[in-house]
Amino acid sequence: MAALRIYRELCKGVEDCKICLYVCQKEVFEPSETLNQRGYRPPAVVRDDQCTACENCMIFCPDLAIVVSGEKPRRRSKK
Repeated sequence: MAALRIYRELCKGVEDCKICLYVCQKEVFEPSETLNQRGYRPPAVVRDDQCTACENCMIFCPDLAIVVSGEKPRRRSKK
């Protein structure tokens, strides 16, 4: 199972960016109820059990505000 970490203070908010919401096929993120110190609303992890550890959110985040760690599911080998 993957572990997701949001560095709230690095994020410029889902109102201006939304990349993490867009690239997550499992809808793991939603806008947070609270603002960070810079006045932006970062994403909140609401369905971490749905995360497949694809790392798209981490790869595409321009602020480097998301870290995905843990085991990735293995792909089936072709026979």
